Amino acid sequence: MNKQSLLLALLLTVLYGCQPETPAQKAPASAAPPPVAAVAAQQTAPQPIAGEAVTSASKEEAMQFAQKTGCFACHAIEKKLLGPAWKDVAARFNGNPDAEIYLMNKIASGGSGAWGGIAMPGYPDMSEEDRRMLARLVLYPN
Repeated sequence: MNKQSLLLALLLTVLYGCQPETPAQKAPASAAPPPVAAVAAQQTAPQPIAGEAVTSASKEEAMQFAQKTGCFACHAIEKKLLGPAWKDVAARFNGNPDAEIYLMNKIASGGSGAWGGIAMPGYPDMSEEDRRMLARLVLYPN
């Protein structure tokens, strides 16, 4: 990691509370991410709220929520920052029926290894509806 990247990572860690990797989070560099279906099968699938549309927020509201939550400190839509570009995430999971559930759980638990060595902090207190909104914002940008 070059000096500028290291300083940027340190600054973002201080400003936004990203936690350094712990041995439990760190995956071997050669390890491939687990298949989405396997991860999704291990976790309970979130259920839509009865009588409501699966998503109740507009794209604009979702973008505002992502900004407020700090997603854009490490992610951008079109280019890689500390974390992957959202368009790259959407491309990786394109056509995968388990992608939304996987991303919702990834937002809650955080982790590293699938896109590089920098850990994404988990947001376990974020509501299921908010995690669904963010996952859909990443997966379906249009």
